[in-house]
Amino acid sequence: MTMILFPEIDKKKTKKNVSNLLNTYRSLIRIAGSEHSPKITATYFFEMKDCLLQKVNRIETIQNRKKLAESELLKIIDTMNRLDANDRELLYDKFMHATEQTNIAIYMKHHMSESKFYRELDKALIHFAEAYGDGELIIEK
Repeated sequence: MTMILFPEIDKKKTKKNVSNLLNTYRSLIRIAGSEHSPKITATYFFEMKDCLLQKVNRIETIQNRKKLAESELLKIIDTMNRLDANDRELLYDKFMHATEQTNIAIYMKHHMSESKFYRELDKALIHFAEAYGDGELIIEK
């Protein structure tokens, strides 16, 4: 039973899946519209604005693209809110901050050594993969 629930995962491929998804975050915000950008609290809890659920009267392809972006944003935000504050803050700084930051700037901000930063980031990516869509980003060995 535990083998099914907790299969051996390919951490490298799983982290790549999460990175690929979170690297689209800024594009999703641009597509969905800045009015859909979530508010980030002091504890890095994400709060979506109510207007995300409103219908938009535009061309169908734009509507579909926008709705898909909104839907994906909701999924990402829900997943982020399932994580602990440290994971949320680290992933936010790495992938979601309005301006891209270098890894050096991030680990200096968090008062971490470079090696600790990468260990913590790896853990946060795996935690995100576990929480996202019932583990759909996890790659098994």
